[in-house]
Amino acid sequence: MKKYSSLFWYVALFMLVLLTDRATKFFALTQNFRHYNITSFLRFNLLFNRGMSWGMFGSSSSIIFFVVSAFVTLITVLIAFYAYKRFQAGHTIFGEVIAIAGSVSNIIDRVLYGGVVDFIEVHIGSWSWPVFNIADVCIFVGIGIVFVDIWLRD
Repeated sequence: MKKYSSLFWYVALFMLVLLTDRATKFFALTQNFRHYNITSFLRFNLLFNRGMSWGMFGSSSSIIFFVVSAFVTLITVLIAFYAYKRFQAGHTIFGEVIAIAGSVSNIIDRVLYGGVVDFIEVHIGSWSWPVFNIADVCIFVGIGIVFVDIWLRD
């Protein structure tokens, strides 16, 4: 019974991350955030990322976009399989669930919009961190949790 109880919480966490990201992206799209300053170091700047993190492998080519999207989907499926095996073995999988939910939301963007909806920009003067979204933060935090968990196990 305990396993089913934890499954409920993992599904709830997955849905929380997914719906939070979807809602913020919907808001960014409907409000058409373009260079909207929040603070002196934070602004909303809507764009569509056809590549991976930080726009790596971004291209206007449909073939490259398809290959990158297929690769991202494959990695997501592999992490989900890894999480399933860990869950079956009785391990906690919070990091995996957070990362998978963020990745699934970005995959949804790829299908719906032909690119990932990014809109959060952190900048100092003329220097700017690559534009990102809530899903990207969740992927980063989730994978970080997985690495810390692996490091603490060894």
